Amino acid sequence: MKRLVSTPKKNFKINPNMGKKEPYRIDEVRVSVMRGEFIRYSQFLDSVKDNLQELKKSNPKYMGLILEIIELSLTPLNGTDIDIPLDKLLVQLCKASYENHDALDFTQEVLNIADSLTSKIYLAYLSDGVLENYNLKSQFKAAIPCIKYMLGATSNFDSLDKQITFINALKLIINEKADAEKIALLPKIKYMMDNARNNNYTIDASEIIYSRLPAKELLEHIAEGILSGNTELSRVI
Repeated sequence: MKRLVSTPKKNFKINPNMGKKEPYRIDEVRVSVMRGEFIRYSQFLDSVKDNLQELKKSNPKYMGLILEIIELSLTPLNGTDIDIPLDKLLVQLCKASYENHDALDFTQEVLNIADSLTSKIYLAYLSDGVLENYNLKSQFKAAIPCIKYMLGATSNFDSLDKQITFINALKLIINEKADAEKIALLPKIKYMMDNARNNNYTIDASEIIYSRLPAKELLEHIAEGILSGNTELSRVI
């Protein structure tokens, strides 16, 4: 998703409830079933067996996600495949289920949208201690609405080029030096670009995220540039 490219859409409406979270309700029956699933997997997978007690005590809100990750690790893919290091990942997931909700919400959205290979590569990347870095919480939270754009930017690539492009975009955004307030601007700027009269715009996302301008001032400059028809928006950043 390194570059934001305008793609005009007609009759686009914003859902007024977008971004609003409803209280999570624990379904004790479903939780019991999911704990039973952990026990079932522990009979076949040492990584699950070694972390069984922690998995059974993990936050019920994220048990379904953890089970989805276990199932994905067991799903063979034709051609190129990636091994998910469950032994490393499960330990982090159990702890993150209570201490790093933003990263797990981001992860759930990736698995909802991405293909299986991209999801596996993402999880392999995640297993390398990313969930343990709590300095990335605000970046994960701000980047959730950007996932579809990050994945959309890979649509012209084939094979592993697509996944590598996604992971590079991920590293650009989920980064301690990345400004979370400016990450949150990306969907707004994309919306303005898509709905401008002159929609021939391209912006390097890194120029936004790492701009020296404060987020509010940056958004105002880009909005002015779009309204004036300036297609070289990098100059206003």
